[in-house]
Amino acid sequence: MNTRSVARGTTLLTALGAVPVASAHGGEATPPMPQWLALAVLLVGVVGAVGSAYARRRTTATTALGGTFAGLVVAAVGAVGLVQLSPVETLATSQPAIARAWFGPLTLGIGLAIVVGSLAVGRMRWPDRPRYAALGMLLGLWVAYPVLVPGSLTNPVGYLLAVAVPATVGYVVWRDSRDLLARALADRPSRWFGTGTGVVAALFFMFSMGMLTFVPEAGGGVDLTRSFVTTAQVTNPLVYWPAVEFHFHDAFGTTPLSGVVSLGMALLVGLVAVLVGLNAALLAFQWRANDAASDPEASGSAEATVGSAAVAAPNACCCCGPVVAELAVVSVGPAAAAPLYWLFVDLASPVGALFFVVSVGLLAGNLVRSGSRSR
Repeated sequence: MNTRSVARGTTLLTALGAVPVASAHGGEATPPMPQWLALAVLLVGVVGAVGSAYARRRTTATTALGGTFAGLVVAAVGAVGLVQLSPVETLATSQPAIARAWFGPLTLGIGLAIVVGSLAVGRMRWPDRPRYAALGMLLGLWVAYPVLVPGSLTNPVGYLLAVAVPATVGYVVWRDSRDLLARALADRPSRWFGTGTGVVAALFFMFSMGMLTFVPEAGGGVDLTRSFVTTAQVTNPLVYWPAVEFHFHDAFGTTPLSGVVSLGMALLVGLVAVLVGLNAALLAFQWRANDAASDPEASGSAEATVGSAAVAAPNACCCCGPVVAELAVVSVGPAAAAPLYWLFVDLASPVGALFFVVSVGLLAGNLVRSGSRSR
């Protein structure tokens, strides 16, 4: 089997952990099952997806894609359960793994390092493609923005940056990968696999970011015994966004469904989910192209060489941080793992923004490299 195909599948699996948890769970509602059971479901899904990828050697691409997608769905269900059933309770701000006094300098330093590094690397390696440096600099500004810009929560620059990042990512991918993506999306099975994977990723991101939850938290004078829909303001990403907050008391039998959805969150989730879906479509297209070749192991055609995740897959493991934090909760208990957990929960921490920009960079980079190699 083409090793790049396996690597791209690994990237898609790890990308399911790319967006940080935005709220802790474990309110007054009693969890319907222990957290370790969700972990077991997650592991079953991962084994199923990886097993289907390796079974690609002995079966058709369509069958392997079906098994991989089923494994991704099961893994996403387990990952959502792992986050939703977290027993971590709120800790004082003096208890995180890194003192909050360091969050500001770290945020500014990391963001500016990304800006300067993107400019330097872009000019040295791709002097004729300034769009790469521009995208890297925008991602660095995304990290540094809360500290760099005064009155960051209401500054118009924040809204401009929140729109500029998805727009620039879209332009870079369109400029360098549009021909390859057009061929991949013209193939119906590849298109459906990419769409399904993107939807699964979006749902996982929404649950992991606290946009949706089956375990609502009591507090703030909110009556969770009644359903309601209201408006609110949220401060993530970057600035204040108008949002719709809702709670359906018996959405699924006796299980409630609560959430808050804003335009800013929709932009963030949509960007990463689309990138995951496009990478998934390319994976499916490569497998089907190999099937069409006389030798399934051959990689001589342009379609069979579109896989480029071998470069990014090892680095993409860093995108599993939020899930790793929950694994620590399961392994060593809530009290010991809570400081690590709150590095992702605390909005003042640079960790969440860093994981977002790294994930966007890796996923977009895969598409750009694939487009370049297919020419």
